[in-house]
Amino acid sequence: MFKNRYRYNPATCRYEPVPKTLRDILLPVLIYTALTTGISFGLLFLHSAYVTTEKEQHLKTENQLLEQHYTNLFTELQQVRLSLASLQETDQFIQRELIAARPSSNLNAKVNPSIDAESIEFSKLFKRTHSATAKLLDHTRYSNSYFSQNIHFDSQSKSLLSSLPTLLPVDLINLEQIASGYGMRINPFHKGNYIHTGVDFVAPRGTDVYATASGRVVMVRKNEFPMGEGNQVEIDHDNGFKTRFNHLGEILVKPGQKVEKGNIIARVGVSGSSIAPHLHYEIIWHDKPVNPADFFMENLSSTDYAALLKIAGQKKESLD
Repeated sequence: MFKNRYRYNPATCRYEPVPKTLRDILLPVLIYTALTTGISFGLLFLHSAYVTTEKEQHLKTENQLLEQHYTNLFTELQQVRLSLASLQETDQFIQRELIAARPSSNLNAKVNPSIDAESIEFSKLFKRTHSATAKLLDHTRYSNSYFSQNIHFDSQSKSLLSSLPTLLPVDLINLEQIASGYGMRINPFHKGNYIHTGVDFVAPRGTDVYATASGRVVMVRKNEFPMGEGNQVEIDHDNGFKTRFNHLGEILVKPGQKVEKGNIIARVGVSGSSIAPHLHYEIIWHDKPVNPADFFMENLSSTDYAALLKIAGQKKESLD
């Protein structure tokens, strides 16, 4: 391992080996260690700089989408600020006009006739609105009382209602989380048109996914490859309806397990051929896919539901 050194000894007229010191032993070891460490760090640097892993590519795509959403949110925030500034100017103008129209202690002070006329008209409009609101509330109370006394749901009817997939599969912070709806859409990979059989909900990884109706889990499929539908769960609701959840992350149910409407069954992920974390949700009626947006009736006002249908109907690029 180490070469022996020799030194001529005049006393014996012979070449004798030179004794090794601690420095002679440690110096080659330190040099070898330094070279090995340098080469290892160099290889790691080259791998990090020039080789992109599949996970890094997914994260890069996800960051690009987040940057795009951040830009859109920033633009909307600027518009809101402009609207608030405009409302503040209008409020200041109204306050100045009201102060100018307020009678002073001087009995001879004149009131702005236009402001006075507008105040009278506003008072009349307020009274008419209040009267219409009171009538509407009375009618609502009567309707509620009528329904409570004349309409009753038996256990079979309640079971049927709970087995209809009318719940949203994820919690929506805003309707813009609907990235793509049902119908002809643009494929994100080859950019061609194709039939998108569900609704894509954008959500961070780990977001809870809910059973949209009561039923039994009939299929749990895990796919570690970056292709296809990824991790899947399918639930049969025993009334002709099935629901399917694709591109999941963690799956929390097993085949044959019974679930109730609103139970957490999985988490949002980015498995399969998906370009960003999202949930692809399908409703199947007698083995044929139907538009899930037509069933989102719970936890939404009529205004939000109309807006949801409009967003889901837009022809946009899907996420899978």
